Amino acid sequence: MAKRLTDTEKWNDEWYLSLSNDYRIIWQWLLDNCNHAGICKKNIRLINFMCNTNISEEDLMEVMEGRVLLIKNNWFIPKFLAFQYTSLDSNRPVIISVIKELEKNNLIGIIQESFGNDFVIIKEKRKDKDKDNVLNSKNEKNEKSWFSGNFAAQGEELAAYRFQRNKEAQRKRSENSEGEG
Repeated sequence: MAKRLTDTEKWNDEWYLSLSNDYRIIWQWLLDNCNHAGICKKNIRLINFMCNTNISEEDLMEVMEGRVLLIKNNWFIPKFLAFQYTSLDSNRPVIISVIKELEKNNLIGIIQESFGNDFVIIKEKRKDKDKDNVLNSKNEKNEKSWFSGNFAAQGEELAAYRFQRNKEAQRKRSENSEGEG
């Protein structure tokens, strides 16, 4: 069973408060039943059955305008990604899986609305994927994992890990530029 973050501030959000109870439960159902990339198979009959409602797809799309997008035979919730993940600039398996899911459904272009400049990082990451895999496989043998298992200290360890990784990347870039000049 997937675990999700939930926005406790929704009870102060004017859009959410303006929804009828039927649409509030439908919104919660969509958030709970989409996959880890914010994609949910379009099935109005299932929503009506599960939420004990009787709405049309046209009504759903009108009420959820901009928050739920119809893409082929799926509903996509772009803000789901922005809320669940601070960015898509990570080598964490879940983030890599999200990016693959977005690519598979041709949704990368829509992400710029939710993530701004991180969109560029996604494109660069995919281009350099093979290069990164070679470097990572060499470094995995020589480096200890950045996560010690202590969730309280995870943020500090992650920041230190990223700082060290960026420092090494800058050093390699400067060595490469000196060799070319």
